[in-house]
Amino acid sequence: MAWAYSNPKALGQGGVRAAYGPLIGRWPASQVISGSWSVSWTTGHPWSGPQLALARDGAVLLAWNGCKSESACMGYVDVRGSKQPAVVVSWRSPGHPFGSPRTVSAAPFASVPQFDAAGNAYLSSSCSGTVAIAAAHSQHFSRRVVTAGAAQSFTLALSGAGQGLAAWVAGACSYSDAAGPGSGPVLASVLHSGTFATPITLTPATTQSAWAGAVPTPGGAVVTWLSYERGNVVSFSVPVAANGVIGAPSEGETVTVPLAADGGGDLLLEPETAVAGPASAIVVRPAGGGTDQPAPVSAGRAAAARDGRVIAIVWIADPTKLELSIWRP
Repeated sequence: MAWAYSNPKALGQGGVRAAYGPLIGRWPASQVISGSWSVSWTTGHPWSGPQLALARDGAVLLAWNGCKSESACMGYVDVRGSKQPAVVVSWRSPGHPFGSPRTVSAAPFASVPQFDAAGNAYLSSSCSGTVAIAAAHSQHFSRRVVTAGAAQSFTLALSGAGQGLAAWVAGACSYSDAAGPGSGPVLASVLHSGTFATPITLTPATTQSAWAGAVPTPGGAVVTWLSYERGNVVSFSVPVAANGVIGAPSEGETVTVPLAADGGGDLLLEPETAVAGPASAIVVRPAGGGTDQPAPVSAGRAAAARDGRVIAIVWIADPTKLELSIWRP
């Protein structure tokens, strides 16, 4: 696990700590890994992190928005100069501590790290159509792929070695509470053998969607989005195969947000009665049909097994306790 901390005596200054150990048993002391790269708590821009990703071989990648001065930490002072915060990463190899932090110029601001089944690493952001890619075991982001122009709700769903799908709304992110998020049609690009294909449009060009998301499934991904139809917010969902073939869509006036999917195709969903309505319990929708199975909480951090059928949720029960719930078929 990793977390940010701040220095109350120095506004905008802080850092990143990480801790790891066995599931049951004592963990060693946490490690400070940020060096001089404080966490950038920028206002009016995507969340800064830190975010962790774990590869199948045990490698770990940590990413956050970093800065080296108070002015840079407090926002975009000058996007053309050195005061702009940077995406900072730290790698950990199995059996070793986290390495020194380094910046990744190819990565979009507020990047989320991911690994695919082959150990290739990806950095992508919800407000950018750019993806930075590092080959397995290289620890170097040498590729920068632009899948879209203006994009918001950009999601990268990895389903295999060099395989997956990116989905997004064709509208720029807005950081104004009055203006709200950008809206537009929903697009997707299939990732095959490490290459993104020409984007495909999943909705009519006139669609005004404000949110989209994708989760990987065996053989492809499921893309879900929200659109304004007949004066209501309607949720749509469609499977997209690894070869780009679009399946039969489904729709309804109950908003269903996919959170994760395991290797067997079981989906972890967060249903709500309306966008501004109260959240219902998180549920698992078993592959192949069957009754939705509710989790003991309505919100938490989720993880799904890439191989097999296991989904886990962790949440804070009180200031001193973490709770863990594991679903199995």
